Amino acid sequence: MILEEVHIEGFKSFSEKTEMGFQPGIGVVIGNNGVGKSNILDAIVWALGEDRLDRVRCYDRDELFFAGSKNTPPAERFFIELILRDGPEENATRVRLSRETPREGRERYRIDGKTYSREQYRHRLEDFQLRQSLKTIVRQEEINDILLLPPRQRFSSVTALLGLVEESEAVRRLHGDIAERFVRYMGHLMPLAEVGLGMISQNGKRGLEIEANLPGNRRRRAHQLSGGEKAITSLALKLAVFHELESPFFLLDEVEPSLDYTNHKSMQAFLKDVAAEKQLIMITHLRSTIELANTLHGVRTRFDGSSFMKFYFVMDERLLRLYKCC
Repeated sequence: MILEEVHIEGFKSFSEKTEMGFQPGIGVVIGNNGVGKSNILDAIVWALGEDRLDRVRCYDRDELFFAGSKNTPPAERFFIELILRDGPEENATRVRLSRETPREGRERYRIDGKTYSREQYRHRLEDFQLRQSLKTIVRQEEINDILLLPPRQRFSSVTALLGLVEESEAVRRLHGDIAERFVRYMGHLMPLAEVGLGMISQNGKRGLEIEANLPGNRRRRAHQLSGGEKAITSLALKLAVFHELESPFFLLDEVEPSLDYTNHKSMQAFLKDVAAEKQLIMITHLRSTIELANTLHGVRTRFDGSSFMKFYFVMDERLLRLYKCC
């Protein structure tokens, strides 16, 4: 499945209906700070059934609705629709998912125009391998969280993310595809380093340890890495785990700011590798990431503070040369 279109109306900073289209590969969203870029990712995960307000950066339910402005009244409902295409072919089957949330009354969940209950809707998402997609988001403020955990809590966090009950199954996956993919990703991000995942035991409890042997340095554990090293190591681990969730796309919200120039270039090889298998929807300010875009989306704000999509185009080298802002 490919996320082809997102429609938002009345959600957070989007007062009027806003439509945006994506292509296979990497879709990049750009704009100044505070224009509502991250609200697009919030809208996607909300449409996929998210109900935890903290997962969409809210404390109160009212914060989900456009709050109103001098010329526009507060929204009494908001509507989010996702259109997905089953494959890269233009004539491939499409599915329309929507979630309409009123201030008062019951929410409406629809798939191709047919209304479902909340539980039926969430169950149907499994048919499209989308049930776990709301988990596959990495935010700037959360990028290092998994590395800052002690090994026991880190293992528990990965186990919970995968939705597993049996520790033995988590160990099997961590020793298998997750470890293999993590090492491959880190080969792009730290080409001269030796990295790996290891299982340890602490007071009879399993723990997940991450070690990196960097050139000219002693072997270091995850918590001993620098800020930039933590960021790329955490990102590589999270996306390696995300692959186990079978989501067709990943959502990345400004995950590169703490990286230096060298790591920005390494990030390009890493993102190309990930995008070969998964669609990426990314928010960024960095030219090195914009260079990779298959589609570029510019978000701006009106005088009343509401968000709108100022431009959208399929990226090519000519347009990239014309683009001067980072």
